[in-house]
Amino acid sequence: MYSRNLEFLDNPGLKSRLESITLEESSKDMSYCMTPSNDYLLMKNDVPFDDINNPREAVKDMLKASIKNPMDKNDIIITFGIGLCYLLDEVYNTYPCKIFIYEPDTKVLHFVLNNVDISEHLASGRVYITDSLDELMRKLAEVYITKDKVEVVYLKNYAIVKSQELLALTQKVYETCRSKMVDINTITKFSKIWLMNTLRNINAVNSSNAYKLSDLKDKFSGQTALILAAGPSLNENLEKIKANRDKFVIFAVNKVLRVLEANGIIPDFTVCLDSCRIEPTLTGLEDFCAKTNCIMDIKSDSILFTKNFKRIFITFSQNDMVVKKLAEFNDIVAYESGGSATTLALVAAVQLGFSKIIFAGLDMAFKGDVIYSTGETMNKVSDSQIEVAKVKKNLVKVKSVTGELVNTREDYAAFIQHFEALIKDLGFEEIYNTTSFGAYIEGMKNVSFDDIPLLFSSMGTPFILGEVQRFKFKTEDWAKEELRLINNVISVLSKGVFSPALVSSIVKSPLMYQYMQADILHVLQAKMESESPEEFIQKTKLAIKDIVDSLQKNRLI
Repeated sequence: MYSRNLEFLDNPGLKSRLESITLEESSKDMSYCMTPSNDYLLMKNDVPFDDINNPREAVKDMLKASIKNPMDKNDIIITFGIGLCYLLDEVYNTYPCKIFIYEPDTKVLHFVLNNVDISEHLASGRVYITDSLDELMRKLAEVYITKDKVEVVYLKNYAIVKSQELLALTQKVYETCRSKMVDINTITKFSKIWLMNTLRNINAVNSSNAYKLSDLKDKFSGQTALILAAGPSLNENLEKIKANRDKFVIFAVNKVLRVLEANGIIPDFTVCLDSCRIEPTLTGLEDFCAKTNCIMDIKSDSILFTKNFKRIFITFSQNDMVVKKLAEFNDIVAYESGGSATTLALVAAVQLGFSKIIFAGLDMAFKGDVIYSTGETMNKVSDSQIEVAKVKKNLVKVKSVTGELVNTREDYAAFIQHFEALIKDLGFEEIYNTTSFGAYIEGMKNVSFDDIPLLFSSMGTPFILGEVQRFKFKTEDWAKEELRLINNVISVLSKGVFSPALVSSIVKSPLMYQYMQADILHVLQAKMESESPEEFIQKTKLAIKDIVDSLQKNRLI
């Protein structure tokens, strides 16, 4: 039974953890009894998991009370606790949706999988099991699409015993779904821009001098990185940064360059991830840019190549489909960027081998009405909304470094979660944040600037950077492969009808998928149907034309 359950368990990490446990270990403190309904009841330390009278009927009543809306196959029910699988069985037979089981006690999981055959449930592909909250949130983020319904249900008795774990679960589910909604809104807004920037930047790299950031891996071992973000608390530390300038290698997000120029602080690296509207930020700073190096993602605003930076270092994002295909023909190392210039700076500092990483100006929250170190103030529309660049942003409260609640934007709250997940993935412990009022970010040590243990930089930046070799993209075979995939789309498109085959051919073409990502998401939300098939076909034709035109314009075909 156990081996059959494990055969269909779609979680290699959990499999590995379960295999390290013996049945003798997992059976300790476990016991059974019979209920008046003649069902077995599982207990640990004499505490029952399920209802002591009629566990099956109790599960049915709980689900009726908890789930008020119909659940479709793309929706998700998260069950807290596994018990003897009465809850799993009822959810599986009642709803057609995906089922995620979160059982925080690995030994309980081991015991149940040795005694209850759920191989049919696992073999269906609908059921995912884990004992790790982080693992569960990664899975949720992977499959969740806006408009999907997510419900959390639980064994009542177990919820009393594991109340803190249940509270953490519900909070993380909310944060992950909110974060994904922000991600999807970003994709909808920028996917086409990212693609066009990528094609322009490939051409720019091959037409000028550029370097791969990955070639600097571990070149700064033993040194201290100072990352300057754009929050208002940066201004509190400018004089201290100037006084200790020789103790850091400085990374600055592009938005703070004017502040740094006015204060005579030249960063070693300027980090740019914005895909557009970066021109106003850098206009008039060409002489200042010439004193610093630029770190940019391949899909960042291509205007950066005109800004006279000393050197430009290119980074590549792991979740970028175009990059994945490009890497098949080029020596490319991709990293998780985290979605902002500040998180990209963190990833860069870790990869470059710094021993300590310090943040200044990383507030992710507002101090009064001031929102940036540049002095910009919020345009408050209401108590729950502000307007930024003519776009309304919802206000939410998050925990601050002081323990109190502080106002921030809803998308900033999502970025906080990105930061925390990124720090866990990086496994880097020496991260300090000097904000005096900003958002609490798990994984960072909150200290004042004066209390940070500083390490003297032992090697000059220009000396190390001078060793790096320029690079060029190999594009001929890559472009041929991309054109082959686009021709596949044209072949399906020639039938003149919308179909899953058309969607599939688009998804298989990285360039087409990047361009039409928002449209594909809408189709997925509509369960592989299009509200306007003819409009989807016209959008596909336009995508083909724009992509081929851009490839030609950038001398890639």
